[in-house]
Amino acid sequence: MTSPIIFHCDPEAVELRQTVRLQDLDGCLTIARRADGRRPRFVWRGPATDPVFSLENCRESVIEHIDVVCESPCTAVFLIRRTKSGKGIIPSTLHQFRDVRIFGNAHARRGYDYTSTIDENNEHGRWDSCSVYGCTDAAWAFSGQQSKEHVLTQCRAESVHAGVSASSSFTWIGGTAAVCQTGVVLSGVGDPVVIEGVGFEACGRLLVTSGPTTASQPVTLTGVRYEADQLHEDGDCILLRHAGPLNVTGCRFGGGKQRVPRIALLGAGPQVATISGNTFGAYGANRVCPVRAQNHANASVTWGNNAYQREALDPQNVESRLAWAEKSYT
Repeated sequence: MTSPIIFHCDPEAVELRQTVRLQDLDGCLTIARRADGRRPRFVWRGPATDPVFSLENCRESVIEHIDVVCESPCTAVFLIRRTKSGKGIIPSTLHQFRDVRIFGNAHARRGYDYTSTIDENNEHGRWDSCSVYGCTDAAWAFSGQQSKEHVLTQCRAESVHAGVSASSSFTWIGGTAAVCQTGVVLSGVGDPVVIEGVGFEACGRLLVTSGPTTASQPVTLTGVRYEADQLHEDGDCILLRHAGPLNVTGCRFGGGKQRVPRIALLGAGPQVATISGNTFGAYGANRVCPVRAQNHANASVTWGNNAYQREALDPQNVESRLAWAEKSYT
């Protein structure tokens, strides 16, 4: 479809047996429920080799208040990409998704897939109160250095391999990643990544970066909660494989009888991290340095005052500590 289009969907299920392909639309696509209607539902029963929706060379689409249910396999629910380059081509940018629920049912590979053969201007997406359940790869996948500066607010990823997989920058504010192998995978070294106020539950790891490499990418975690109930068997909740800097402020890692989660510095050269104002809440966290380093000489960690949980029933409960000696990074 290449002409301006507005879908005001009735609440009955809409069966899809082939991709809804939307091309070359500039600020004129809306998919939403009727103002007085109930929530519509799209049900995918198409080929396993195809996405449900494909937005190609489109700008400023608005998709809101819908459900997409996958009853057969698909490569992605929403594939957003740039397929052409040159003067006059509409850039793939500024799509808005609001209150969209994706039920992948272990049939969908990805929820939102920003993958282009042309790494140009496939960027600036926004999601508000969106949920993705049951994808075999990632809920959100941003591929390429020009797929950047996306924003997620109060979004949820559950029962997926990774909540977000990104080659460049994005910001995630509020919401949850639950029952994921990894909450966030940084598949390339790109622009700054900010994760603020997100809860990670039943996730083997919170964050894994690309590498090992000496390249740098600022990664900031603020007010993040990581529950270590399903912590990876090696005990590392963060694998930092690039140079950083990693900034961790006002977060809580683990609690109670959970194992003590650690941050592993596994880069190929000098690595930078700042860890300040956090709570390490598992019993006995005061005895375990929250950082381990593959090469102590390469680890440049700036410590602030953090709170560490003491053993269960200890009347002091927590203790504060300003720093750990490098010999503790084992």
